[in-house]
Amino acid sequence: MKYKISLLFFLLFFISYVVLSFLNPEKVRLDVGFGKSLDTTVTNYIAASFVLGVIVSIFASFFGDARRGIMKWRRERKERERNEAKELLEKAKLLEMKGEPEKAAECFNRVLQSAPDLEEAYLAFSDMYSARGEHARAGEILDRGETRLGKSEQILLKKAQVHRAQEDLDGVEHDLKEALKIKESNLEAMAALRDLYVCRKAWTEALDVEEKVRKQIKTDDEDRRLAGLRYESAKERFEKDDPRLYEQILKDLREIIGDHKRFIPAYILSAEVYKKMDKLNDAGRVYGRGFAKTGHVIFLRQLEDLYLDKREPGVILKIYRRLLEVAPKNQLLMFLYARLCLKLEMIDEAIDILTTLLADEKEFRGLHRAMAEAYIHRGKFEEAVKEFSRAFPMSQVYIPFQCVKCNTVKAEWADFCDTCYSWSTINIKQDGLFEKEAEDLRVLYEENWEI
Repeated sequence: MKYKISLLFFLLFFISYVVLSFLNPEKVRLDVGFGKSLDTTVTNYIAASFVLGVIVSIFASFFGDARRGIMKWRRERKERERNEAKELLEKAKLLEMKGEPEKAAECFNRVLQSAPDLEEAYLAFSDMYSARGEHARAGEILDRGETRLGKSEQILLKKAQVHRAQEDLDGVEHDLKEALKIKESNLEAMAALRDLYVCRKAWTEALDVEEKVRKQIKTDDEDRRLAGLRYESAKERFEKDDPRLYEQILKDLREIIGDHKRFIPAYILSAEVYKKMDKLNDAGRVYGRGFAKTGHVIFLRQLEDLYLDKREPGVILKIYRRLLEVAPKNQLLMFLYARLCLKLEMIDEAIDILTTLLADEKEFRGLHRAMAEAYIHRGKFEEAVKEFSRAFPMSQVYIPFQCVKCNTVKAEWADFCDTCYSWSTINIKQDGLFEKEAEDLRVLYEENWEI
C-alpha cells in the first residue's frame, strides 16, 4: 500500500513540475557566492529545493533511527543484566535458606558489583546478617546502599530496625525522621516512631504522631491506642500535682470515657483526681460506674481501699452483699468478699465462704492461703499449716493478673502493658478459681449498680 502511495505522490509531483515548467519558461539567475551564479528556471529551483529537503529528511530520519536503535540496545542490555542480577539474588537467598551464609555472601557481593543500584539486594544482604545477630555488618551493607542510592525510605526503615536491635534508640529516631522527610505519609515509619516514643514514655511526642496515623487508619486498635495516649497526657499533667489543672484533666478523661466506655484507666485516674480534690464520694461513684460498665475486679479493690481508708467498712460490705444477692454463686465475688471479711476480722463469715469454695475442689493456691490465714486468726495452727502446704509454692498475690493481648502475667493490675505497649488489657488470669472472666459480671450488674 505504501508503495502505491509513493508512486501516486511521485506522479503528482512530476505532473506539477511539467505544468509549472510550461507556465514559467523564463530563467532566473541565482548567485551562489565567489562570483559564481546559476541560471535556470523557477520550476527547477523549486524541484531542487524539494529534492534537497527530502534528502535531508531521509538523513535525519536515518540518524534518528540509529540513535533510537542504540538506546534500545543499551536498554535491553541493561535489562538483561538486571534480570541476571535478580536471578543471582534469588540464588543468594536460596543459599542463605540452605544455611550456607559464606556462599550466599559471595553471591550477594557479585549482585552488588553487577547491579549496584539494586535496592532489594542491599536489603536482603543486610537481613542475612541481622538474622545471624551480626547487626554491625548489616548496618555496613545498608550504609553502602545509602551511599550508592542516596536516601531511600526502605533502606532507612531497615536501618531503623538494625539500630533498634543494637538498642541505639537515638539512631532509630534519626532514621525514622529521615524516612518521613522523604514521605511524610509513610505509615510504617510513623507507626515505628510512635512506638519508639511510647517505649521512651515520651507521651506528648507519641500522641502527636498517633494523631497523624489516626487520620489515615481508622480501626478499633488505633482508637484504643489514641485513647491510651490521651490518657497518658492527662496522667502526666496530673502528676504535676497542680490543682489548677484538675478540672481540665477531668474534662479530658470524661471525653475519653465518652468515646470508650470500657477504658478502665480513665475511670481509675478520674477517681484519683477526685481524691486529690477531697471529693471522695465522687471518687466512689466513678469506681461504681467503672465496675458497672466493665465488671473489672480492680474497681471492687479500689472501692475496698476507699471505704476502709474513710473508716466506713459498712459501705463496702453493703456493696458486696448486694452484688452477692444478684449473683450468689459467683466464685470470684465470694472469694473477694471472704478476703474483705479477713481484713475486717470477720473470721467466722470468712471461713464459711472459703469452706464453700473449697468444697468445689477448685485448684487455686490463693484460696488455700486465705483459709490458712483464717485458721491462724482462730489459733488453729495445725489446720493452717495444712492449708499453707496446699498453697505451696506461695503466690505473691491472691489474685493473679494477665495481659489479655500478649498473655504476660502481672503481679498487680496496671493501666499499661509494657510488653505489648497496650492500654486497658490487664485482667484476671484465667486460672483455677477464675474460670470465667470478671467481665461476665458486667451483664449482671449494669442495670443494678448504685452506690
